[in-house]
Amino acid sequence: KAPLFAILASMKLGEVQIKTYLSKSKIPGIAYSINPYVGCPHQCVYCYAEYMKKFTAHTEPWGTFLDVRRCQAPLHPYQIYHTQVMLSSVTDAYNPYEKDFQITRKIMEQLVFCQAHVQVLTKSPLIVRDIDLFKKLPSFEGALSFSSADDSFRQLAEPGAGSVEEKISALKTLHENGLKTAVIIAPIFPQITNWKEIIRLTRPYADRYIFDALNLRPLYQKKVLGFIMRYYTDKLPLYLSIYEDKNPAYWQQTQQEINAFCRANGIPAQADFRHVFKPSVNV
Repeated sequence: KAPLFAILASMKLGEVQIKTYLSKSKIPGIAYSINPYVGCPHQCVYCYAEYMKKFTAHTEPWGTFLDVRRCQAPLHPYQIYHTQVMLSSVTDAYNPYEKDFQITRKIMEQLVFCQAHVQVLTKSPLIVRDIDLFKKLPSFEGALSFSSADDSFRQLAEPGAGSVEEKISALKTLHENGLKTAVIIAPIFPQITNWKEIIRLTRPYADRYIFDALNLRPLYQKKVLGFIMRYYTDKLPLYLSIYEDKNPAYWQQTQQEINAFCRANGIPAQADFRHVFKPSVNV
């Protein structure tokens, strides 16, 4: 277990100059993504963004460095007025260092000026700091990500992220301020993530839910399977069946269960595991 203060104390900090904060997005419904930082101190064992390291000069392991992205060119309304912008796709815009650097807040002030539609995806309770700006946008959605309702698992799998209790509190605060919210239940760890419990804890404050399966890309499959072997040895046979034998049965059944539960309880949800198996059934 790595406490947050130890992670932050050992982080290598730097700066990079960029020409624009805007990156064209391949995510359906999102025109642009903005990543105020390179790297992330959350140190999630399953982080899909680790591939970004190859675009940097860093030799340190992913999760041990953070570069502040500086940009002199302002965002312009003619480019993003009433367009959908997401923060962030390969970092967390509200990571603990944002409290000092305030890069995300400065970007958010520009997004208010440009009157963009904004979605924020984060694992951090710091998101509530900028509620005053969110209220000035034409539309806003704050999405909090949960891989488990059990904070002991969170401490192992994503030690630098906000606690389960902190994220629920942030979700509640956004909701009570009249802002749209979403809960991202992702990634779902087979036989570890209790998605029904996450829904139970967050349902009063969430407008919709998005689910995603644990997708072990080659870059980090060995690391995640090693994590399971170390902390959840009894579940290793299932993980080997799913990820080495390519058996789709678990995800087929889990998606059916999620869809049926959400329909039966009137929960707006998006459960799409087509990257694991086909065909897919949507809620």
